[in-house]
Amino acid sequence: MSVGVAHTGAVTTVTIERPEARNALDAATLDGLISALAAADEDPQVRVIVLTGAGEKAFCAGADLRSGLTSDPSAVEGHEQRGLLRRLFATTESLSTPLVGRINGHALAGGLGVALSCDLLVAVDDATFGTPEVHVGLWPHIISALLVQHLGPKRALEWMMTGRRYPALEAERLGLVNRVVPRAQLDTAVADLAAELVRGAPLALALGRRSYLEARSMEPGAAMAYLHGMLDLQVQTEDAAEGIAAFLERRDPVWRGR
Repeated sequence: MSVGVAHTGAVTTVTIERPEARNALDAATLDGLISALAAADEDPQVRVIVLTGAGEKAFCAGADLRSGLTSDPSAVEGHEQRGLLRRLFATTESLSTPLVGRINGHALAGGLGVALSCDLLVAVDDATFGTPEVHVGLWPHIISALLVQHLGPKRALEWMMTGRRYPALEAERLGLVNRVVPRAQLDTAVADLAAELVRGAPLALALGRRSYLEARSMEPGAAMAYLHGMLDLQVQTEDAAEGIAAFLERRDPVWRGR
């Protein structure tokens, strides 16, 4: 299996398990990631999903250039295979469960896109980030949409045109990464972040994640109107009533997810 799944309490960890190929993405791995993330999201016991790569060298090196994702056995089959990355991003965007990227090594090309599709990122300090496709005659077409969202148009174009690799601290400075830690602290930092997320109201996180993703592509007036509607929906939930009551009564809330 090229994708592993492990459960620890309310946290499910999905791992790309191809360290011999720097956790590069072939069709089977992409299919496995899509299935594993969807299954974890449907499990009511799962409150946080962590996405990572096996080993210590790479989180994900992008498409496996030996796998056929870049050369067609037939035009239609090749097109469908290359569409798997877009399907993966559609899956991550549709999640109701917070998705934390545990960036254990280099996140390059499509692997950078996979990292950016996570909600929050914790990275080791020796990881690098970049889009080196131009150096092998390619262009990061699909992930360019994510790059522009996270970096802005000029910076994203510079990354794609130059193919440079950027250290984790620079990625943190640019807002791509939430926290950079030494390798010895990676698991603790991820576990601490997951524990914080588990304490939050699950329905509030699900609705909030949805509203954030929808509103960011709207012009401000439309975004305000949409978010007003989402607020009206949120305040009518049982969890909102429970959270307010628990605050006033100075006790821990009991979330029911409805």
